[in-house]
Amino acid sequence: MNRQTEMQTGEEYGGGRREMTVKSLCEIWEASVRSSVKPSTYACYVTLIEKHIQAELGNMSAGKLTNRVILEFVRKKQRQGLSAGTARLLLFLLKRIVQAGKERGIWPAEELSFRQPRQLSGGKNIMEWEDFHKILSYLLHSRRSFDLGLLISLSTGIRVGELCGIKWGDIDLKAGILRVRRTVSRIRNVDIEEQQKPFPAKQSRTIIQIGPPKTETSVRDIPLPQFLVERLRERQEERRFSSQAYVLTGRAQFMEPRGVQRRFKNLLKKCGIEPVNIHSLRHSFASKWIENGFDSKALSEILGHSSVKITMDIYVHSSMRQKKSYMDRVLDGL
Repeated sequence: MNRQTEMQTGEEYGGGRREMTVKSLCEIWEASVRSSVKPSTYACYVTLIEKHIQAELGNMSAGKLTNRVILEFVRKKQRQGLSAGTARLLLFLLKRIVQAGKERGIWPAEELSFRQPRQLSGGKNIMEWEDFHKILSYLLHSRRSFDLGLLISLSTGIRVGELCGIKWGDIDLKAGILRVRRTVSRIRNVDIEEQQKPFPAKQSRTIIQIGPPKTETSVRDIPLPQFLVERLRERQEERRFSSQAYVLTGRAQFMEPRGVQRRFKNLLKKCGIEPVNIHSLRHSFASKWIENGFDSKALSEILGHSSVKITMDIYVHSSMRQKKSYMDRVLDGL
C-alpha cells in the first residue's frame, strides 16, 4: 500500500495501525528476508537488530518514528563507539524494516531520510607508518605459516574471513595472482535458538560457516606485489604444501577469525605496537594506497567493493603526517 492509497482510505499519514511496535516490524522483516540472504548475512542482521534497534527502539510504536528519533539513535550509538560502517548498516536495516511496515499500511510519523550524521571525533584505529613498517619487517623475517598469512593481509587489504579461507591452491605463483573464493565466519546458530529452548548443553549457540565471499564483487582476483610472490614461492618450495592446505595453518584445517585476532593481538604486543583490531590492516592498506596517489577505482576492485564511493567513505583516512605535508605545500610558490 502506498501513501496515496492509504490516505484515500481516510487514514492520516503516520496514523495506520500505530499500535504495532518497531520490535514486531523487525520480526516481520527478518522472516521475509531469511530465505533470500546467506545464513551468515541473516545472522549478522538479527544480531544487529536485537543488540541495537530492538534494544533502543523496540518498544516504540512504529507510527511514531521520526527523523529526529533516528538521528538521536545513531548519534547515541556513535558516542558508544559504534563504527561508521556499522552505523550505515543499521540505517540500511531500519530503512528496510520501515519499508516492510509501509507495505502493510504502517507508516512512520513523517517521511524518513535515513541520512547518516557526521562521524564523531576519534577517527579510525589505523597503524602509523612506523608501526606498519615494524610489523612488516617482522613478518618478512618470520618462517611461520600464520605470519605469512598476515603478510598477505597487510599487502592486499583482504578481509579477515577471506584470509582464513585462502588455500594454497588459490595462489597462482606463475601469474602472481591471489584468487579470493571463500570466507570463513562464525555466526549465530539461529536454528538452535528458534527450535530448542532451553538450549541443549552440547549444542553451540554459534557455528562456523565456510562459503562464498561477502558479495559478488568480493569474488575477485588480486595481483600480488613481486616481493610477496617471491616470499610465497620460497615458502612453497620449502614445504610443498597441498593445494587444499590453508595458508594460515599449512594444513587442511582452517583457522577462524577470532583465533586470528587473538594471535594478531599477541604479535602486536611482541613487536611493541599499540593494540589495534586485525581489520585495521585493511584500513591501513587502503589509506596508504591513496596516500601514495594510486588509482581509487583499482583500490575499490582490490578491496572487493561495489563502488569507489564505499571505498573512499569507509576505508580511506588521511594521516596527520599526510595532512601536515598538504599544509606545508598549500601555499608553495607564493
